[in-house]
Amino acid sequence: MIPVYSVAQVRAVEAQEISKRGSESLMRAAASELAAAAEAMLAQTVSPTDALVIGLIGPGNNGGDGLYALTELAQRGYQTLALQCTETGHPEALKAYASVAGTVKSLSEGKEALSSASLVIDAIYGIGYRTGAQLPKLPAGTRVLACDVPSGLDCETGSADDDVLLAERTVTFGGMKTGLISQDAPLVTGEIQVATLDFDFSSVTPETHLVDENAAQELLNEHRSWRDAGRHKYERGVLGLIAGSALYPGAAQLTARAAVACGVGLLRTHVPEEVQPLLSLAAPETVPLDDEQITEALSLARRHLHGRGAKISAWAIGPGIDSRTPPTGVIANVFDSRQPAVIDASGLEVVPTGPSEQPRVLTPHAKELRMLLRRAGVSVTTEEIRQDPIRWTRWVALAYNAVVLLKGPTSYVVAPNGANLVVCHAAAQLATAGSGDVLTGILGYMLSDSSLTGIHGLETVSNSRLMELTACAAVIHGQLGTVTAQQGTVSASRLIDQLPAVMKDFGF
Repeated sequence: MIPVYSVAQVRAVEAQEISKRGSESLMRAAASELAAAAEAMLAQTVSPTDALVIGLIGPGNNGGDGLYALTELAQRGYQTLALQCTETGHPEALKAYASVAGTVKSLSEGKEALSSASLVIDAIYGIGYRTGAQLPKLPAGTRVLACDVPSGLDCETGSADDDVLLAERTVTFGGMKTGLISQDAPLVTGEIQVATLDFDFSSVTPETHLVDENAAQELLNEHRSWRDAGRHKYERGVLGLIAGSALYPGAAQLTARAAVACGVGLLRTHVPEEVQPLLSLAAPETVPLDDEQITEALSLARRHLHGRGAKISAWAIGPGIDSRTPPTGVIANVFDSRQPAVIDASGLEVVPTGPSEQPRVLTPHAKELRMLLRRAGVSVTTEEIRQDPIRWTRWVALAYNAVVLLKGPTSYVVAPNGANLVVCHAAAQLATAGSGDVLTGILGYMLSDSSLTGIHGLETVSNSRLMELTACAAVIHGQLGTVTAQQGTVSASRLIDQLPAVMKDFGF
């Protein structure tokens, strides 16, 4: 997992490194990382002699990084041009660029050249950007490599100005910064590459940790064994799904199809009578589950939580259910059990507050989080949640004694004790009807499989492991959106079509 630090923390460590190694040394190291990233981006499209790399150069060290990077690229045979966006520039870096016959023009003088650029290096402001500063307007389709932070993005808050320079890739220095994964940031940073420059953060506690694809792979492999290949279907995870209503029959179908596409050992479904025929057609692998069978399964689970006697090893509750009445009967009994459960959509409107022995994951978006807070007696706006997502997500985690996944371009996974993880993706196409039902199917499957939870017999899954698996499900969901979007428009059904291939990429 990638540690994430505040701007203040990064500045403090950077100051220590400058005192030990010198500003010039660090600037040249950063520039080398920036130049290497530029070369990697250009290698896919043009040869060095055909490429024009333009640097948008600011007044401070960020501009110096850009000039030194242009110097290295010029030495490697690339055509380069520095466009000075302010009246002053970094003196030593300007001298270095002049030594390789680099051309420096003002932005107004060289603006027309931007339309011919193979790549633009944005080295205007970095972490020193302040909202409202004037920024150049780039031609449509310009490929941009951001130096440390895209210009127009407030790296402390993650809020971006309307004219922010949209980056295809961002090379950030020292460590991952909170503002690169918050609010607007995932929509403007592109792919983020962390160039650590050997900064020493050993005495600094990160604000959170980012779970990316590599980290998800490691977390998923933590309890896997070669013996898993010999398991039968009951040992590969039995998921109980309570979903659907006459008004929303599709939600149950989407969640069921997603769980089946993930490879769940057995999916048992409790849906309204009128939904069952539709579900049998959509997911013929599913096995219906009536009230009496749920009671029996819960009785078995009390004695053998995840052993051979447990007919259900985890639950997925909520997509499309009728939430107009309080939870009674089977749903209330499931909420009283000690089997892990993912609760989404209409299930969030009926999940009880207060202490619980059930390991739960709640998966709201911002408006649903506001509803959960209101049910717990706390009144906030969605804008307040947007400004401080971890704080308000923790309030819900405490009130409902559950791990909570606040969904969005940046997703926050928070436990009642305040521990938190972050998942960041820019697959905006995931904001489509039924996408959350697909995520519920993915996470429900993961909670049902003991090779992923690592629990057996009378054990129960810890909140820390719930957090990890929830983050992994969010990573897979984000990757699923990206892969599907590459092939056309995105719908929940098309996400499910791509799910088996994406799951395979994660070792399933």
